[in-house]
Amino acid sequence: MRVLAALVCLLSVATSAQAERVWMLWVESPAGSDQWSLAPIAEPGFKTEEDCQRRAQDLNDFELTMAKGERWSGEARDIFSCLPDTVDPRPEAALPRGPKGK
Repeated sequence: MRVLAALVCLLSVATSAQAERVWMLWVESPAGSDQWSLAPIAEPGFKTEEDCQRRAQDLNDFELTMAKGERWSGEARDIFSCLPDTVDPRPEAALPRGPKGK
């Protein structure tokens, strides 16, 4: 019986953690450069993937519109993407280091 109670507790913690996942809106600027940063918007974190993807699509559409209007190569300069808050797309060398480079 104790094992069952422990499993139920563990499952509820895991489910709670899954429900609290945040989706982050990242921007690769310029596109194809592998230079990632959080999107320069007021709140780059979203409670659902769908909300994040919708915002990313809006921003990507805007980028394409601007590219066409300014007669760039016709490709967006920046690409917006959503990732879970547990994923950081930046190359390891670009990650911030602790105090004194540790």
